[in-house]
Amino acid sequence: MQALGWQHQVASRPPSATRGFVPVAQRWVVERTFAWLNYFRRLAMGHERTAASHAAWLPVANLTMTLRRATAH
Repeated sequence: MQALGWQHQVASRPPSATRGFVPVAQRWVVERTFAWLNYFRRLAMGHERTAASHAAWLPVANLTMTLRRATAH
């Protein structure tokens, strides 16, 4: 990722938050995306033999979700 000029940042709870739900930076976007990907059985169950095959299904799932949203309106 650094070769592409990307950086990652780990989002953690603010120290002032003791209990309950606290929205943290952009973490909810990532968690929501993972929840959407769980609707695809091939990704949720781990049917693929190789990690490359599993990774190849991620763009397919994202494209499917995008096309469904584009045609729903």
